[in-house]
This record gives sequence, structure tokens and C-alpha cells, in this order.
Amino acid sequence: MLISSNNRASVSFPDIHGMSFTGDGNQLRVATHTGIVSYEDGSWSRPTLPINDYMGYSGTEDGFFSSGHPGAGSNLINPIGLVRSQDFGATVQTINFLGETDFHVMGASYYGDTVYVLNPSQNSLLTPGLHYSLDAGQNWEQSAASGLTANPTQIAVHPTEPNLVALATQSGVFLSNDFGNTFSQATNTGAVTSIAFDPNGDRLLFGMDALFEYDLQTGQSNPLPSTPQIDAQQVIFYIGINPVTDELAVSTSDRDLYYSHDGGETWTPIGADGRSL
Repeated sequence: MLISSNNRASVSFPDIHGMSFTGDGNQLRVATHTGIVSYEDGSWSRPTLPINDYMGYSGTEDGFFSSGHPGAGSNLINPIGLVRSQDFGATVQTINFLGETDFHVMGASYYGDTVYVLNPSQNSLLTPGLHYSLDAGQNWEQSAASGLTANPTQIAVHPTEPNLVALATQSGVFLSNDFGNTFSQATNTGAVTSIAFDPNGDRLLFGMDALFEYDLQTGQSNPLPSTPQIDAQQVIFYIGINPVTDELAVSTSDRDLYYSHDGGETWTPIGADGRSL
């Protein structure tokens, strides 16, 4: 069941740390510095949910995996380590690394229990570097990351194939099909600041100031029909892909948000400078 709210007032985004659509395709969820906000049928709301600063937010069909910091009224320890929600954020389950690590660079499969993290420093279980878990963060393996020649800023995990992981870097997209043990550069479009697998599993969307799609069958990259008209100093930070329809959403470094109902043919602004429209 989706958690709803009657609060249709203006919604603010002090910071944006990720976005995703719910499994039924009805709602766009945006993770912010002050919890999760929702966009549905042209209106914003702030659902009645625990208010945490969800860093590294990675959406799933029924909720999300995340890291970050506890918010007002939370009984979680700072940092919150790795957490998961399977009821769209109504409750948050602590999995591991509570009070130890804040994972800014992490990703999870839209379906299933696969999680990848870039661990910034030694904690009780993990050395620094890229690690993955196939059981929602209980047990971990380290990835060798051979061939990775640039620092990752975002991680995208294939929705159903846990061995397939993609990284956004200043040198482009790096792709691995062996759990991150070996990587190859998949694009030559320049720096990439945003990356997301389509929940349908056939393509990868990525970009910086323009949006592209990478076809997993052909290995070819092509621009989307259009990209939102953003200011020259902005870049696209996050991409949301609807699992049911052709709808897309993106957010920028200036906390502007855009929505497409037609797979990127046209875009409508739905947020500007950290405020809803």
C-alpha cells in the first residue's frame, strides 16, 4: 500500500539525493535532505514518513535502499549505515554499519536484494573500495574493479541481473558483467554525472548536460529525443525511470526537476531552485 498525504502545499528540496518511481508506476519519489517527497498526477505532497537524510538513495519496486543521517525525531544512530524500506518508506530497517558509515555512492537492484557500495574507509566488515551483497547487505564480497580508471560518482545496478553494474565517472560510463571484478569503458560521450538502469532491464540512461541511452543488447549509445533546457552551469544529477509507462524524471545540480510523459520527447518543469511547481 502506498502512503499518501493530504498535504498539497508547496514542497521544498533542501538537497536531492536520488529519485525513483514506485513499482506500480503511479508515484515519483524524491529523496531529500529532509525525507522523501512524492509527485503524483501533477501534484506534490510530503507523505507522513520517517524524516531522514537519505544519502545514496536507490529506489526499488516497493521502497529503497539508502544510507545517510537520522532526521528530526529519529531514534537511529548517526550515520545510519545501510538501511532498507519495503513499504515505500513507512518503516526503515537497519541492515548494517549503523553508526559507522555513510555511503554516498551506492546502488541497488530495482527487483531483488542486490546492493553495491563504494566504501570510503575501513569499517567493521569492509575495506575501502567497491563491494557487493546479494542478500540485502548481510554478507559481502569485494570487487576487484580491474580496468576502472576513474573515480565513480554514482552506481547503477541492473534490475534483475546482479552481476551487471554500471558506474558514472568523469571519464564516462564503466560497465561490468562480473560483479565489478572487471570494468570496460562503455561510452565516449565525456563526463557522466547521472546514471540509471531502466527497470525493464534493456537499457541504461545516463548523462551530464544531455541525456543518452545505452542499449544493453547492441552496446550502442544514442541521445534521447530531447533533454530539458538547463542552464549552462547546471548538470543532471539524478534520473527516474517509470517501470510501467514511458515517463521519466530528472533533477539537476540547482535542484530543478523535469518530467516527461513521452520517453523524453518533451519535458515539463515540476520543480525549480529547490521548490515544487
